[in-house]
Amino acid sequence: MVDLLGKDVSIWLALSHGILAFFSPCVLPLIPAFVGVVLSGEKRLQRLFGFFVGFSVIFTLLGALSSFLGTFLGRFGSVIEKILGAAIVAFGILFILEMQIFKSKGVNVWKFKGSGFLGGIALGSAIGFVWIPCSSPVLGSILLIAAQKSILRGTVLLFVYSLGISIPFLTIGSALSKALTIGFGKPAWEKWIRLVGGSFIVLLGVLMILGKMKV
Repeated sequence: MVDLLGKDVSIWLALSHGILAFFSPCVLPLIPAFVGVVLSGEKRLQRLFGFFVGFSVIFTLLGALSSFLGTFLGRFGSVIEKILGAAIVAFGILFILEMQIFKSKGVNVWKFKGSGFLGGIALGSAIGFVWIPCSSPVLGSILLIAAQKSILRGTVLLFVYSLGISIPFLTIGSALSKALTIGFGKPAWEKWIRLVGGSFIVLLGVLMILGKMKV
């Protein structure tokens, strides 16, 4: 539980981490292709629903795994909390510096164009695997938070994290796709998102180290 302001804000942290992950530097150039495959052509509603299921399952399983592993660390209490806080600070710095922990591999998403529900699940899973290394500093931060939760709570947190990615994808994805394909290139505001978002993650880690925030 988070004691900040007397409320549990871990759900909001997960949602904000997901939104931040959507704007990861190596993901932005891929948005036009993702939007073109998911939101165009026949069976789009079936494919869209399948995409959401496949995409969410990948991160939900990561949340459950992180929480499961975290149960073995709970006995160390405040020491682990400070170590996790320091790791979150490092992830925030990596995000600001536009550095990935793992390198992503290309996925041919166009082969899923025109597919239905099952194809959408496969597409969502494939894109989820692309997003893992691309957003690794942000994802690492929320996984460390999930590691301090029960398996059920960790699962919910990473599901909410996937919602945080899906919301801008489904709301502004088309507009952003057009902006990125008509010659705007890498948007100037991207660096400010990295700076503000990374600073937010660093602050979260510092508060955990100082014992001002218990997640």
